[in-house]
Formats: sequence, C-alpha cells, structure tokens
Amino acid sequence: MKKELSHVGFSRQTADPTDQEVYDMIDDVIFQTLGAEGLRKIIKPSDKVVLKVNLVGPYMGERGEKGRGIITDPRVVRHVADRVREIIGFSDGASLKVVDAVMYSNRNPSLKSIKTSFYWAKLERTGDNAVDEEDYCYDFNADGILDGDSKAELVNLDAIGTEGRELFEIPMESGRVVKVSFPKFLRTKEQAEATDTPEEYCDVLIALPILKSHGIEGITGALKLHYGIRSRYGMPNDQGRYGHSGMYYDEQGNHNTWKLTEYLCAMHKVRSYDYCIMDCITANRKGPTLPVGGISYLPTTDQKTDYIISSAMMASLDPVALDTAEAALAGYEISSIPILPIAAKNNLGQNNPALIRIEGNSSFSLHRKFLWHIHNQRGQKRYPLEHGWGGAQAMETVEPLYNVDAKKPKKITDNIYEISYRIIKERKNQKRKITRVELVANSELIAGKIGNHLEEGNFLLDLSKHPDLKNTDIAYNVLAWDDSFNCVASIERFILQ
Repeated sequence: MKKELSHVGFSRQTADPTDQEVYDMIDDVIFQTLGAEGLRKIIKPSDKVVLKVNLVGPYMGERGEKGRGIITDPRVVRHVADRVREIIGFSDGASLKVVDAVMYSNRNPSLKSIKTSFYWAKLERTGDNAVDEEDYCYDFNADGILDGDSKAELVNLDAIGTEGRELFEIPMESGRVVKVSFPKFLRTKEQAEATDTPEEYCDVLIALPILKSHGIEGITGALKLHYGIRSRYGMPNDQGRYGHSGMYYDEQGNHNTWKLTEYLCAMHKVRSYDYCIMDCITANRKGPTLPVGGISYLPTTDQKTDYIISSAMMASLDPVALDTAEAALAGYEISSIPILPIAAKNNLGQNNPALIRIEGNSSFSLHRKFLWHIHNQRGQKRYPLEHGWGGAQAMETVEPLYNVDAKKPKKITDNIYEISYRIIKERKNQKRKITRVELVANSELIAGKIGNHLEEGNFLLDLSKHPDLKNTDIAYNVLAWDDSFNCVASIERFILQ
C-alpha cells in the first residue's frame, strides 16, 4: 500500500453502555488512533485546549430523557476533559474550554432561565424533566464550569461578537470565495501571531460530535459540528446562522445543500479539528433533533426523539475519514453524502474507503449487522437510519456477500513465502466493490493492496523484513474490505517453522 491510510478507531458494546464502559470505549479509541502516548501525542503541558461539543436542543426529547440522542453525552465530555486536564495541568497558561452556541447572546453559558444553556444539558437519572444532583450533568450548579475534576470553562459561542472574531476570505476548490467570521480564540497560534491579538488562539481543537442524520447534509458529524462556531446573529460580511446557508428553499423547493456544504468546508479551511472523538452511544435517526426535523417547532413539550441505542465510539485525526465511517455506521451509502467528496477535494481529509482503515478489522461490520438485527425486530425498521434524510440513501443490506479463501503458503526461499488468495462473491452482480485486501500475520498488518481487480492475487511474506516473525510459528489470514467497510477474513492458516 503506497498511499498512507487514514485511521479510524472503533469500539463497541452490545447494550446501552454503563458509565465505566463509556470511559473504556473512549480510552480504547484513543489508544487505537494515537498509540500508547494517548492524548499526550497531540497535547503538551500548559497547552490551550478547546473541546467543541454538540449542545443543540438539551431541552428536547421525551419526558425523562431530555437531550438523549441530541447532545454530546456528558460522560464523554467530562471524561475527555479530565484526560486533557491531566496533561495540561492548571499552571503556566494552561487553558481548557468546552464550547458551543447556546442560542442567546448573554456571556453566561449556563443560564437557568433559558433551556438551551449548558445548565440544562444532562443525562437523565431521576426520570423527570428537572436538573437534579443525581443526574449526570454538564453544569449542575450553573457556575459556568464543567462538572467533574477538569474545571473546564464553558463558553457560549453566541456571545462572541465582532471584536472577538476575525474575518477570513477562503478560496474554495470550486473557485468560489467564502467569507467566514471565526472566533479568534479558536485560531491556530500561527494565525494569531500574524495579527494584533496574538494571545487569542488554542493549541489543540478537539471535536466531540454525535452520530446523527441531518435534514440537509445527510449526517451530522465532525464536519457539520463546525456550524455551531458560526455566529447566530451574523457579522459584517457573514450572514450568520439566521441567514443559514442551506436552510432556505430555492425556486425548486430544495434546500441549498451545496451552499451549506461549501460554508462548512470553508470553516474547516480556516481551522479544522486536530482530533475527533465521536459519541456513537446513540444514533439520531432524524436529526438535527426531532422527528419533525427542526429545532424551533415542538408539537408537544415532550416530543420523543427518534433515536436508537448504537453503543459505540469512534475517533480519528481525520474528520473526513471519521464522517465517512459515520455514514457507513448509520447504514447509509457513503456516495450519497455530498459533503464527503467536497471536503476531500478541499484537502480536509480522506473520503475514499480504500484509504480509510477502521481498527478492529471485522468488528465494525459485525456491529453494523448487530444493529440491523436488534433494531429490525417485530416488524420494526429502525436501522439503517432514516432513508432520504438530507438525501442520504440507506443500504439495502449490510451483509458483505463475499468470502475470502487464502491458500496454503508456498515456500519460495528460507525467508520468503507466497500466500495466494481468492475472493468468492455470493452474487454475480452484487453492488459492493472490493477496495482493499490485506495480509495479517500474528495480528500484525504485513501488507495491503488497493485499486481495481483485487478479486484474486498473492502476497509475498519476507521474514527478513519482519524479524519478530522469524523462528516462530505464524498464524495468518487475508482480509478483504469493501466500499462500505465490510471486512471479511479468510480462515486462519499457519506457517510452522
């Protein structure tokens, strides 16, 4: 494999996870994507770190589960914040903020009087609509500080006015120039040093999105999460969220998806995320919030959110790769999500499944089959997520419909073995395309192939290049990945030395 792969960490449970299981899944995907160093690979002591969450609609949902399937789970936010604080400390300029737009201009992020504030964001534990001490909250005492040990400052991005923003004019791959009014404290240090406010920046920007569909973009992931950074009220040369780039209909009665997509990509070209951890504990079938598809109309005060328990976590250094994996986990055809190829063309990340590796091999596709099974029982059709929502097209089946046959090894020299394979399709005209084939030996990825005509071929296993495999028995198999991240492994074979 000559081209470098984008990696996506994936961890799962088979039921709604406990608090400890949530923490373990987060730590697992961090380890998969950053290695043994964990967050220390991207964060240093005394750094300025910002966590961007998804807070829209904490007051929405059925009685007793407000915000569930809508906001980033507070267990995720608080655990990541605690991990960051352990690294940066509290001195020498260290700073930790948790931010989102909360739909009002007051600088207090936790107003009890407004139900879009951080105060109302919680995981319900008592079964009522109140904020109780027993609930798992963002800010139970409404002091503007995230609950828990991190002492992270909560920030209302809708309180950031003209003086706190810088206007960027971003040339897009399409040739269009998009103007973006971006908060100064979210810029890179290099961007800030080129201005008269060099002290306003952050060293590391981390996304904490949630697995959601979206009525315009198809999915709400790391790329769409940036929209909360945009001013609600508008700034000079930037019309703001009230002038939503994609919400209003054109002459044909369609949302202007392309215009919103380009604005989102322009925002990421100003400053994208350094790292992303996606809360896939739930999956919202009709985002951004409710079955009505809006955030301002409620047929009842306790309108149930259309979500399922999906019991997973993902992470990546590449926001486009993460959103591509999200689309597949939602059960959507990746090609039906328009923001993915546009983001890739604007050099924001990788959208080609052949160049994205989801860790855990077949764990991802097995979990998708599990979701299909448990959410489509007794006549219910709850998975994949809503077909057609934002143009997203649900997959007809999540089954891979192919098998892999790896042949017995052929010894070429004392150090070199030839391992041939063949992919056997169950249907001649099946839709899925094989995008990558890999050789794994003793749990180590040895080699891989991408491109066309991968249905059969061979690998050369050169032990001189893998000294840890010499003088030991080798268990190997061949993995075949398709364009929806199904991964099928051949039966395990052995080289006895």
